[in-house]
Order: sequence, then structure tokens, then C-alpha cells
Amino acid sequence: MRRQDVQLLALARQGDLDALCEVGQRYLQGMQGFPQYTDLGLKYLSHPALSTSERSAKIIAEGLSLGDIVRRDLALVLAAAASAGSAAACLKLGVWRGLTQWDEEPALELWERAQSLGSETASRALIAYKNSDDNRLLSALTTFVEEPDIATESTVAHALCEATRAVDSALVIQRLKFAIALPLERGPELCDAICDSLVFLQRNQVSLPELDSATLHAVLEDCVARRNAEAALLLGRASCGIDTAFALSESLVPRRNLRGGTALLLRAADAGLSEAWLLLHRVHSDGQGSVANPQAALFFLEKAAASGNANAQRQLGAMILKSATGIAEQELGLHWMSQAAGQDDAIAKSLLQSFVLPVQGTDEDALHVIEELKKIDPWVAHRLRVSRHFGLTKAEATCVDVVSGVRSWGLVVSSGAADRNQRTRFGRAIPALKGQFVDSLRESADFFRLAGEGPVLSNAEQRQRSQKLRYRLDRSGVNESMFFAQVPTSTLTSLRQGSSWAQGVRQTLRTAIAN
Repeated sequence: MRRQDVQLLALARQGDLDALCEVGQRYLQGMQGFPQYTDLGLKYLSHPALSTSERSAKIIAEGLSLGDIVRRDLALVLAAAASAGSAAACLKLGVWRGLTQWDEEPALELWERAQSLGSETASRALIAYKNSDDNRLLSALTTFVEEPDIATESTVAHALCEATRAVDSALVIQRLKFAIALPLERGPELCDAICDSLVFLQRNQVSLPELDSATLHAVLEDCVARRNAEAALLLGRASCGIDTAFALSESLVPRRNLRGGTALLLRAADAGLSEAWLLLHRVHSDGQGSVANPQAALFFLEKAAASGNANAQRQLGAMILKSATGIAEQELGLHWMSQAAGQDDAIAKSLLQSFVLPVQGTDEDALHVIEELKKIDPWVAHRLRVSRHFGLTKAEATCVDVVSGVRSWGLVVSSGAADRNQRTRFGRAIPALKGQFVDSLRESADFFRLAGEGPVLSNAEQRQRSQKLRYRLDRSGVNESMFFAQVPTSTLTSLRQGSSWAQGVRQTLRTAIAN
């Protein structure tokens, strides 16, 4: 490095304003003996002493492409340079405003100012705008495609990413139109930005105006080739003939290809996208499809449920409960249904409600009775609380072994809880409709465990428990219907057999499985 350059650097390090600007410009552009080192150049030009410097703002605005400026979040510097009279800054800021604002006037005003400052590029853009009969702004933006100072492809990609991060559906669609309609190369950066915007529209269930399907297909294929799982999911579902929220399947693929689509969905599923497992279930459960396979369909549904997909959890739970013939199957079905309900699935919550028998009175009144009984007879208080929370009959509340019946999703009333000599024996799985019910159930289980209660009861013990419960309720002046469900035997029987239960909730069940 020449002696004068060393001296210039020394002055810059001492905070000399002219030296800071000169060194920054040389590093930014790689000139006069300085290597091109953009980050270092910006460091000098962003020195606190230059915070209000019009010269440094102009150097940055004129030395970097618009793509680099917005990528480095220097739009404010660009605006400052435009205000200071830089033609290049006015031109670039006009392009950015045209891409990011609904109103076209700010862009036109900036281009007119750039034209008055001698910019031929701005002049061409204004002529294209005025001569266009359709989508004037697009015509103007097209004139910048070959301009290296604009870096249109990178700029459009960044504008699209900004709209997606802002969760603005209308803005995403507007910028997506530019990204598809402009004659750009569409490298990895822009393709990824387009794919991310399509994923955003899909997740938010927003439809998209008709765009060039060949371009969309090429963009998604490019992303798939670079192992983009979201692109594989979109392209896979379209290849299987499944429409997206934003477009019909034929808008993304030229023709249906079940085997190719299945391969793409498998790739997406392996990458951790749970929705792909559910789509694979849908494709393989279609009896008319070329890849129909009931065993594979069930496997994919189980994978989707295990990955946390609420729709899959609800569907799997509904299918198991519908065909359940024993308590073990009921437990498994309620496990999955409760998982879906835990994610606020309204249909799952409705189906869970059908397993809980109704009791009378308000929760506030029942809680008051329980709290009073806790002071004189905790055993009765815990029995009554479990009974109300889970809609138990008096026989169930008397005999249920709470310690062994606790589950993460609710309570199991085992058929072995009743004495062998009794004519009526029962077994039932009951979900907790509120998370606090599970917490209370565990608290009661701990109480009964410490009290040493076992699962086997004699007839005498059962009568003693029943009399104790009735006595405490009579003393409290409370009707038994507040804590014990009072239903016909046929209602209880229907809850123990999947086919009988399914008949009673057939409409909701049909919706649960179809979705």
C-alpha cells in the first residue's frame, strides 16, 4: 500500500470526515489501490461521525446495487441520498417504492426527479409506464431487469420475503405477480422466496389469481432439486391431483402423476412435514387410485398422528373408536382424540363430549359442596369430585379404582372393579374435558393410594361405600344428580361398543373422518 494510502487510513481512524468517506468509497468499489471489501467500506461510511453526512449516504446509494441496499437494511440511507439530490438514489428508491407500496405515485415522482437529474434509465421507465395499456408499473419495472445497479431479481426476492414476514396476504400476492411476470432468470434466491410465499398462502388458506402455471411449476421443481421440503409438499400434492388453497392442482403441474407425487410427499414427510403423512394417507386410502393400499394408508395416518398433526390425530382416533370392541381399543382411540382436542380441534372436542354422561347443577355449587366435605370427610369429597368431572353413575363412582384408572387423557373404569357375583359389570373409558380435571384426578389418585385402597371390593364394602356417599349428600342437602349421572342402562351399553356409539354421533363422526 502506498504511503499516501497509509496516511489516508490513519486520518480515517482518527475520525476525519473526508478521510472516512474516501476510504469507505475506495473499499466499497475496490479502487485506487484498495481491494473491494464491501463490509469494511460500509463500516467506514457508517461511522457515527458521518450519521448526518449527505456525502456518505450518496456513496452508499450509488456504490451498491438496490438488491444489496435492501438486503443490508439500508433503505433509510437510500432515502437520505435521494433527498440530497442523487439521481441514482432517486431511481433506486423509486423502484423499491414501486415494489413495496400500493400507491404508484411515490415511485413515479422519484423517477421524474431522477430524470430531471439526468438519469436516462428513469426516462426509459417513465416512457414505458406512459405507453403501457395494461399494468403500467409492471411495464416500467421491466425496463430495470438488465440494470446491474438495480439487481432486480434480488430486489424482488427481498420484497417478497418482506411481505411474507409481514403476514400481509394482499401484499404477498401483489409482489408474487411481479416475481412471476417479470422476465427474470429466477435463481435460487428468488425461487426460494416464491416458494415461501406459496407456502404462506397455503397455510393461511388464501387463494391466488391465475398466474403462469409453467413458471410456477419450474420454480417449484428448482426448489425440489435443492431439497426444499416445502416445495416437495406443494408439488407432490398437486401431482396427486390434490388442490392447494391458493390454486388448483393443474395450475402447478401439467398432468397428474400419482407415483411421482407420492415420492415427493414421502420426501416431504421424511423432512418432518407432518401434513405430507396425512396426504399420503389420503392418496393410499382412495380405492380408485393406482396406489391404493389400505394397510399403507393406515400406516401413513399413524405416522401423521405421531408427528403431531391434529387432523390426523382426530381421524385416527375416530376410526379406532368407531370399530372398538373392547376397553383397550377405546383407550387408544381416546388417546388420539384427546391429542387433537388439545390442539383446539373443535370436532374432536365434540366427540369427546359424547363419552361423558351429564350431571346436574352448576360447577360453582358442586365445588362448594366438595370443599365443605373435604373438611369432614376427604374420602367422600374426592369420590364426588371424580364422579362429577367424569360423569360417573353412582355404581361407577362407588366401585371405580381411581389409582389404577388414571390416564394422561382421562379415567378408565375397569370391568374388574365390580364384584364377580354382581349381575351388572361395567368397563368404560372416559376422557377429561378439561386439563384441570386430569390434575384433580391425579391428586385424588394420590389420596386413595396413601389411604391404601385396593381394586377389589366385596359386596359388603360396596354397600358400605354407597351408604357413606348417600349419607354425606343427604346431610349436605344435595341431590345425587349433581354428582352422579342418571341414565338408562342402554346409554351406558352404547358407550362400551364402538358401533353403538358411532350410530349416535354418526354425522359428527363422518365429518371427523372425512376431514
